[in-house]
Amino acid sequence: MTHSPPIAGSELVASGLKLVIAIPARLGSTRLPRKPLAILGGKPLILRVAERVENCIHNLCEQLRLERRDVLAVVATDSSEIVSALAPCAIPTLMTASELPSGTDRILAAAERLDPLYRERLNGETLFVNLQGDEPFFHFEDIKSLVSAMLQDTAAQMGTLAFEQTDGKQFLRTSVVKVVCSSKGDALYFSRSPIPWPRDVLGASHSVSAAQDLLESFPSIPFLQHVGVYAYRYAALKELTKMKPSRLEVTEGLEQLRAIEAGWRIKVVKAVEAPFGIDTPEDLQRAEAHLL
Repeated sequence: MTHSPPIAGSELVASGLKLVIAIPARLGSTRLPRKPLAILGGKPLILRVAERVENCIHNLCEQLRLERRDVLAVVATDSSEIVSALAPCAIPTLMTASELPSGTDRILAAAERLDPLYRERLNGETLFVNLQGDEPFFHFEDIKSLVSAMLQDTAAQMGTLAFEQTDGKQFLRTSVVKVVCSSKGDALYFSRSPIPWPRDVLGASHSVSAAQDLLESFPSIPFLQHVGVYAYRYAALKELTKMKPSRLEVTEGLEQLRAIEAGWRIKVVKAVEAPFGIDTPEDLQRAEAHLL
């Protein structure tokens, strides 16, 4: 561990670690090179996310009545440059291998590094929240709702967020992941395709390209847009990363379908804001304007 944990070791023995907010931060990025170190409002992007997480933890403890010693945040990274960029922040960093295939694998690698440090306090019920390192504007209420829901529903192996979207153009974009849920709020399926297809609006036989023309008449189409924030119980996190990529996961390019295909319950919690991830230089420019 490159920074000291925010709580002294002698205070860590009394009770179990209830919540770990883990931020995966890989230096390599295709569309925005060295994305975690991109400067946003005079600070590296990853530092802005980490500082927001610090405030989030304080509010979570206060509003969910969690003991501060039972909550931890870490950044899991493959870069010493990212470690240096986080020097002004109190959140500890954990070095993980560059070749890990996904953010979920990086979170598990960090968790396994934490295991000997936190001894019996880290157990199968400890909740890990995977918070993306490229979303500096995440909403505190969304994280609180997700954590609260998972702490109450102990039978759910995973949880995630979804925003009630109405933008028809977003509905048709394959870069926007949609989710459909059961009446109990559990995920039935995630897809890059426009689901559920609104037959009364777009017809039964129209292709997606033909539907583009209809959006002028029906610009508003309600759907659930997936927000890529996940919560896993530690035992589920370990089990998920041991599974081989599933058929549906490979087809759609969506890791959460591995859990769906295995019959897991994924609790979907409604988010109050649409995601604002930074993937391209254009996104970074929009984020700069958002700060003003």
